[in-house]
Amino acid sequence: MDGSMTVGYTYSGTGEYRVDEITVILVRGKELAKGDLVYVEHPKNGSPVVYQVTGVHPHRRVREYEEALLQEGRVLGDPEGTTIHARAYQWGWLDEAGSLRPLRHPISPNTPVRIAEREVIARFTKPNGEWKLLLGTDPSTDLDVELGVYPLIRQSALICGAVGTGKTTTAVSMVARAASLNPPVRFFVVDKDGEYSSLIERLGIDRVLKVPWMRFFQPSDIPWEDYLAEFGWQKTWWNAKILVKALKVLYAQASPVTKHNLRKAVEYVGAESLGFNKKADEFEQYRQQVMNAITGSRLIPDGDLMPLDPVDLLKDRHVVIMDISTGKDTWSQKHLVVAQVLRRIFGEALENRRFGCVVVLEEAMYYAPQRGVFDLGDKDARGKLLGVVKEIATNGGRNGVGLWIVTQRLATVDKTVVTQCANNIICHSLEDLDRQRLAEIVGDEFSRLIGDLPQGEAIVKGTALKCRFPIWVKVLPEVYPASATTTPMSRFVHMELASQGEAPQPQIALDD
Repeated sequence: MDGSMTVGYTYSGTGEYRVDEITVILVRGKELAKGDLVYVEHPKNGSPVVYQVTGVHPHRRVREYEEALLQEGRVLGDPEGTTIHARAYQWGWLDEAGSLRPLRHPISPNTPVRIAEREVIARFTKPNGEWKLLLGTDPSTDLDVELGVYPLIRQSALICGAVGTGKTTTAVSMVARAASLNPPVRFFVVDKDGEYSSLIERLGIDRVLKVPWMRFFQPSDIPWEDYLAEFGWQKTWWNAKILVKALKVLYAQASPVTKHNLRKAVEYVGAESLGFNKKADEFEQYRQQVMNAITGSRLIPDGDLMPLDPVDLLKDRHVVIMDISTGKDTWSQKHLVVAQVLRRIFGEALENRRFGCVVVLEEAMYYAPQRGVFDLGDKDARGKLLGVVKEIATNGGRNGVGLWIVTQRLATVDKTVVTQCANNIICHSLEDLDRQRLAEIVGDEFSRLIGDLPQGEAIVKGTALKCRFPIWVKVLPEVYPASATTTPMSRFVHMELASQGEAPQPQIALDD
C-alpha cells in the first residue's frame, strides 16, 4: 500500500469538503476513468478509505473574451489553465474484523488520493470462504473477480443486457463453473433458444441432460380449465361442460388422462347429467366436437406416456435443461408445463431439506412478463406461471431454490421478480428504458456508472461480492452459447455451396 501511486488531491470549488463524495484534481500526466477505485488514508487510523470514480471531466478557467475569439476562428491554447477533475463516491474502510464501515471523520483539503492497487481491491472484493466461482477480471488490475455461491442462491441473481453484449455467455459460464464446484450446484435451466446445450460438451453427458419440454408434462396434474384454454372454450359452453364432466370422471377414478381414456369417458357423459333438455341429435353434435378436439389436442397424450420427474433427474445430474426451442406448440401450452415443473421443484424443496437447485430462466420475460409491457400466450396460463416464479423469487432462496434471471430487456420482466433478484446484479449495456428500471431498483448512482460497456464487460453489484458496491469486470468465458458455433457467415457459405451442388470443405473459415 505504501507504494501506491498518488493520482491527485481532494479539492472543492465551493470550499466545502464532503465525506461521502470527493472531487479529485488529477496530477498532470495521471489518468482515471469511470469505475476506477481510489483511496485516501483514514484520518485517524491510516486505513485505506476506498472511493469509486463516477465521472471524469476537464475544467478550464473561463475568460470573457474567449467566446469572441472562437467566433473569429482564433483558438486560445491554454494547457496550463486546464485541469482534470474526477468525482468519486465513498465505499468505506475495513475494520479489524473485515467489516465495511463508512468514514465519518472529515477529510482535510488537498488530501493525497491514491490509485487502489491489487492488494487493496482484493481486501474489499474477495468473498469469504471457498465456495465461490470465478466471473472475470478487474480490467484496471487484472485481479480475479469471484462471486460467493451462497449469496447467489440465497438472494438470487439478475443477468441483463442488450443483444450481443455477452449476457448468455456470462450465464452459461457461471452455470458451468458452479456445477463443477465442491459440492456442485444443481441447475434446472428453462432454455428458450437451445443455447445451453453447449454445456453437454463442456461438462459431459453424465452431468448434463437435455430434455424436450413436453416430456415433463403431467396430464393428470392440471386443472380442467387448462384443457379448455387449449381449445379456446368458455366453461359455460356445452362442449366445455361435456369435456369437464369426462375429465372429472377420470380424476375420480384416478385414471391417466389419455386420448383413449378421455374418449371413453366422453361416451359415458349423458345429456341428463348436464341438464341438457334440447334435442338428442344436438347433444351428439356437441359430443362429436369434443371428440374431434381430443383427437387434435397437443396437451392430451395418445398413450399412457410416463412423464419425467424433474426432481429425480436433478438428483442424478448437475444440470437439467428443459428445451423450449423445439416444437410449434403455443406459448400457453409451454407456460402450463413450465409452471408444473417449477411447482414440482419448489414443492420438493419445501418438503425435503436435502434437495435444492438453482432455476435459470433464459429470456425471463417469456415466463415472468411485466403486465401490459410483454404479454404472450393465454392470460390464465401466463398468470399461473408468473405466480410460481414470484413465489420462488420471494421465498425460494431461504428454501434451497435459487433463481437466476437472464434477460435482454429488464423493463419487460415483472418488477416484483426483478426486485427480489436485485441483491445480486450482473449488468451489461442497457437500453434507456431498462436503465430507468434499474435505477428504480439500485439507485441512480449505479445506473449512471454502467455507461455503454464493451462487449464481454459488465458491472457487478451485490451480496455475492464482499463489498456492496459495483465492480467493473471483464468476463472470462468458460463456455459459449450453442449459437456461437454457427455464425451468420457460415450459414450463407453452406447455402451457397449447396446451391452449387458442392459439399462444404472443412478447411473453409466460417467466422464472420
